[in-house]
Amino acid sequence: MNVTNTTAPTPNNPYIDFQAGVTAALRSWSALRTAVEQSWGGTDSPSKAEDLRTNIFSFFDGTSPNPKMSQDELEDNLMGYMEEEFGIVLEDGSEREVADLIWRMYELCARGDATLARSVVKNAMQAEEALKQSNVKSVIQSGDGDDDDMDGDSDVEEGDGMNTIGEGEGEDAGQQQQQQQQQQPMQDAVHGATNSNTAFAYASGTLFGGPPKPQKELPPPRQLGDPEPEKFQPEVDDDGFAVVATKKKGKKR
Repeated sequence: MNVTNTTAPTPNNPYIDFQAGVTAALRSWSALRTAVEQSWGGTDSPSKAEDLRTNIFSFFDGTSPNPKMSQDELEDNLMGYMEEEFGIVLEDGSEREVADLIWRMYELCARGDATLARSVVKNAMQAEEALKQSNVKSVIQSGDGDDDDMDGDSDVEEGDGMNTIGEGEGEDAGQQQQQQQQQQPMQDAVHGATNSNTAFAYASGTLFGGPPKPQKELPPPRQLGDPEPEKFQPEVDDDGFAVVATKKKGKKR
């Protein structure tokens, strides 16, 4: 591919399609989405998800047809990252599926074939739209169900603070999304990532949540060889206590 992740969008740029495909794969990963939505990684869970995507791009950077990490290493790193940063023990094998998809997209994009990556993006965008429609319907239809449904057995077990994603979880939601997709077909002009400009816009967006917060302006970092800036030294009296400045009171007339 011989491009970097900072390359501006140009026609037929396969690496941009790969970046969009990785973004779609992570957004569609139910374990990661649930971890962010439930803040299992703390208040900075969205940032941790962004760091995961950035780390993937650093090893799959488009400078060579061969990535800097093997598929097995990617799989192990995905599992370790989810456990260390979000406290999730993956038991559904989803990390293997995500690693395999990322590897295949990179391999094909390296050959100039972005078909798989664009298909992943299109499916993810359709699923996201279907999920939005599902949320709207659930709000409108809320209150129509029986109270007995709330007393059913829960699939979440109390553990030692670790969240476990088991095999088979989320299948019902996936079937509902598939039905909604069939009932509400999306227009290719809106949801099909068929060119590099669309793929670049999709890959440039945040994984979860709203737009990124503007960064605060910070002073330029001290360069090597520059003297260390002087630190404020408080005035100390004879007894070793810091002197506190007080306001002078005016004389009363």
